[in-house]
Amino acid sequence: MQTARETKEPSAANGRPPDPAAGALDRPLRLGEVLAETTRLYGARLWPAIGLGLVTAGSFLAGLLLPAAAAIGLLAFSLTVSWAAATRLVAGDSFAEAWAQVAVRIPVLLVLTAVATVPFALALSQQLVLVIFAVGWLAGTGFAIPAAVMEKPAEPLDFFHRLGWLLRRSIELARAEFLHAVGVISALVILYLFLSTILFGALRGFAEQADVAAAAIAQAVLAPFFFLGLAVLYFEQRARALSSRGGRR
Repeated sequence: MQTARETKEPSAANGRPPDPAAGALDRPLRLGEVLAETTRLYGARLWPAIGLGLVTAGSFLAGLLLPAAAAIGLLAFSLTVSWAAATRLVAGDSFAEAWAQVAVRIPVLLVLTAVATVPFALALSQQLVLVIFAVGWLAGTGFAIPAAVMEKPAEPLDFFHRLGWLLRRSIELARAEFLHAVGVISALVILYLFLSTILFGALRGFAEQADVAAAAIAQAVLAPFFFLGLAVLYFEQRARALSSRGGRR
């Protein structure tokens, strides 16, 4: 399997890194295959995944102490950095290295939070019907987040031009198979909400945990699957984009 360090430097031809790190991710995948690969990665990288879940649970607990607007902003930022870190974990980084790669890109990720994940977080905190539109928005703009930690333009760009390049890259990846991306993200959201409800109820009913503690534990266990799934989607959409470009030649 290709290591993360091999993906840090872009190829000379197009400014993008080599093919995805995991062998299963160098080709387009069906929804069931995406979920199966996500499950495999969760088991294979269990402790880094649990660490990712603890970060998400900590953000959840911190959000309870903040005003509503600030809590939504924190949730959106947590979504952004967790997706970015999960992408580096799938690429083969250690937990510490993954978050180090995220840390050096915080300025870019902050802007991408406002563009890509704030609408999604806002929808989650309001009416569930809005999530349908938010999923479509995330499928169109969200791939800029993993691209920020995995890809580089062919030529050096200043901060604002790099943001533009990342958003164009996200649209390029989304266009490779937009409905597939929407379907995968929708499936991940539905699974997350369904399983978190079941786990939350089980923790309250059988372990006699307080509501907040039960919710935090559910976040810690299930959030890694959600973010690893988004990372798998990024890699396989990249494979789709490469396939479609090759097919047009």
